[in-house]
Amino acid sequence: MKEKCLKKKKIYPIKQSRLYRLRSRKKLADLLGTSLQELTALSQEAEAYRVFAIRENGKSRVIEEPKPALKAIHARLLSLLSRIEPPPYLHSGVKGRSYVSNASEHTGRGRILKTDISKFFPSTTHRQVFTGFLRELCCSGDVAKLLADLCTFEGHVPTGSPISMPAAFFAHKHIFDAMYVQMSRRNIKLTVYVDDITLSGHELIRLNLCPIKKSFSHIGLRIHKTRFFSTRPASVTGTIVWGPNLLLPNRRHQRIGDGLRRMADEPDEKERLRLSSILVGQIHEAANIEKKCRDRTGSYIRLVERLLRLPSLKGQTTNANGGSIGRHRFDEGRMK
Repeated sequence: MKEKCLKKKKIYPIKQSRLYRLRSRKKLADLLGTSLQELTALSQEAEAYRVFAIRENGKSRVIEEPKPALKAIHARLLSLLSRIEPPPYLHSGVKGRSYVSNASEHTGRGRILKTDISKFFPSTTHRQVFTGFLRELCCSGDVAKLLADLCTFEGHVPTGSPISMPAAFFAHKHIFDAMYVQMSRRNIKLTVYVDDITLSGHELIRLNLCPIKKSFSHIGLRIHKTRFFSTRPASVTGTIVWGPNLLLPNRRHQRIGDGLRRMADEPDEKERLRLSSILVGQIHEAANIEKKCRDRTGSYIRLVERLLRLPSLKGQTTNANGGSIGRHRFDEGRMK
């Protein structure tokens, strides 16, 4: 009981934040564990980021990652911001919430509409971050400017920093708040996960998205990739919402099945150990999403342990019940 109480004390209303109504840049530097001179230098350093590209799903994405000194400052600032009590609709960057809790909010609520904000971080400007610290945390102008200088790269929120999500969120929190109130009055559930916005409700219609589009368009952000689900299963933040149920997507079932086969065919013991670590994580994550997967977790963990102990079983891959895995999915009950 005592541990639970201690955990609860880590989250507090925004007015109790040590950043709230902060009027001194020197105090800000003290909060971030450095000197004002070093903090100012970091905010002005031209080479404070490492910029590189990665490929995801066949597309190239630019990552703007702060170098160690600035990244440490971002981590400390993140720690301060993450202690602020989150609004009920926010599920990203919040302890005890996740992409799964985000999707769970929409089970059994009828129609679902999902959309996202195009290039959320690059489109969020230095001025918007500055205004966010002024409006939400009531910091003085010089403190808000220093915070905005620290949290942005080349005039926008960076794409690869621990501070990116909260900096962008607080910059636009007033819009998210207004959206939440407006939708709640219409008995429509609204949730936000980074740049993903999901609406659900039995009376939901496509036109409910119009005020959201207008609000973001007014500040230079664009809503795109909108999908409306009236009767069919909806893909929501990496899960499938189907009526009252939350299900694991087919591709993730397949990924686990492929991992089991790879592990069984792998002759190298160290590589099997590495694969087993990945598989155990995937199996527990699946169990966190879908009840059928949760019921079978023990069987599959035992199978992983068995494959880890035995020599290569190439051509003899078995499932948790002793049969051949073949080309079946992890959750064989939903795949023929």
